[in-house]
Amino acid sequence: MTAINKLIKLSDSVEETNFKIIAKKIIENFAKGEFKNQEELAKECYVSLSTITKFSQKIGCTGYRELVFILKSEYDRYGWTENVNKVSSFERFESIQKWIIENSLFIENLAKAIKDVKIINLYPSNQIRHASLYISELFANLNKVVRIISWEYRKDAVKNSENELEILIVCSSNNRSLLKIFECETNEENKRFLITTANQDIQLDINFTDKTLINYQLDKTKSIYRNIALEMLFLQIFECVQNTF
Repeated sequence: MTAINKLIKLSDSVEETNFKIIAKKIIENFAKGEFKNQEELAKECYVSLSTITKFSQKIGCTGYRELVFILKSEYDRYGWTENVNKVSSFERFESIQKWIIENSLFIENLAKAIKDVKIINLYPSNQIRHASLYISELFANLNKVVRIISWEYRKDAVKNSENELEILIVCSSNNRSLLKIFECETNEENKRFLITTANQDIQLDINFTDKTLINYQLDKTKSIYRNIALEMLFLQIFECVQNTF
């Protein structure tokens, strides 16, 4: 099991412990390509340096320095790093725009579903929290209520009401808690839409009204570009709702 998967397993625990808080913070930083030193991480998590050391040992490392070394290696190995100087912003945006055009049918189907409801339940991966806020603000202009559902598992989850829309956006490996919440809360009578990556899609065993893959040519899992791509996609959906129906 990789170090990042061990962190994900720890972060999925129901009990709120210091180790869970540390794991979640490291995962959050990992998604942004940030590897904080021990003092910075301890300050962010409001714990002592010795707690960070004990946490690292629980993961199977001699200390935090070794954990960071392993995480950086995994970050490189699984394609998180990218020499952005090789690709211009114009080329990247052009790739995203082409992806959006290719998904015109999905956009139309989701736009129709959004038009017919008042409440949209949005289940986003932690990696795209910035885009989630943008989506919420966007559809508030159409008098829609967008509820951004926390990815943390809750024992008291209840089913959503009928005549609401369910949207699941899964684009990172840290999604087990999010999927638990989605399956517990979503109403099978409601339309359910999925936006995900090919790697995550093959792991999902849930029926959806429609789905699309985040597979534009220059996608390299970097969260900043994923957020931009999703913001551009939902802007197109917003304009479709506003101008077509």
